[in-house]
Amino acid sequence: MTDQPGLAVSFGAAAQDYDRYRMGPPAQALDWLLPAGRPDVLDLGAGTGLLTRQLADRAGRVVAVEPDARMREVLAGNCPGADVLDGTGEHIPLPAAHVDAVTVSAAWHWMDPAAALPEIARVLRPGGTFGILYTRRDRRVPWLDALDGYVHDEMGTDDRIGDLITRMNSGPWLPVGAPFTEPRTRTVTWTAEATTEEVAAMFATYSRFIALPADRRRELTARIEAKVRATAEFRDGRVRLPMACYLWRARRAG
Repeated sequence: MTDQPGLAVSFGAAAQDYDRYRMGPPAQALDWLLPAGRPDVLDLGAGTGLLTRQLADRAGRVVAVEPDARMREVLAGNCPGADVLDGTGEHIPLPAAHVDAVTVSAAWHWMDPAAALPEIARVLRPGGTFGILYTRRDRRVPWLDALDGYVHDEMGTDDRIGDLITRMNSGPWLPVGAPFTEPRTRTVTWTAEATTEEVAAMFATYSRFIALPADRRRELTARIEAKVRATAEFRDGRVRLPMACYLWRARRAG
């Protein structure tokens, strides 16, 4: 959970770039995460719909909840078949027992688990699936770890999402009494390809990056591009970008 709520809705200032340069999860992640058949799914903290548009191909019905109006505008354009609603993890605008699955992609760290978990349980049907996904560059690769560390140092931040992933993979993390089975976990890896400029633009969609002054953003972008050119692995002029999707899946108890 963030103690700076304004950052959670800062992405709308770069909504088009967020949608263009962020990477969604691979298909095999959803194969593992979603219930069989064509479930009704809520995509919570849906952003611009990087996951929602994939869910739309698999679900009977998709509801996307997102608090930032600028992100919702892009989301609605990307996913005309989804019901796009204003809301948060702590206040979900749906009736009880409404969906078979709830997904949270790259947004769990913005939510307050003490308030969000009861809300997620409320809108899930008994036995329904709760899934969390984080799709990111694979920092187990040395040059990517160095690049990510450099960007976080320049922004004056640490890798709190990486720390969260480590904690959630190292043992039980659901609060005592949460109405869910103990989460199972899986990691899916693959190698994407991107231009040097696209890699730098991906970093520019970070909330802390968006908050920097314009001249500082331009300077840091140029530095990131230089580091990518100097350290990355290339094939046919494109960066080979190792990626990882970290997954957790639990069932609604009762």
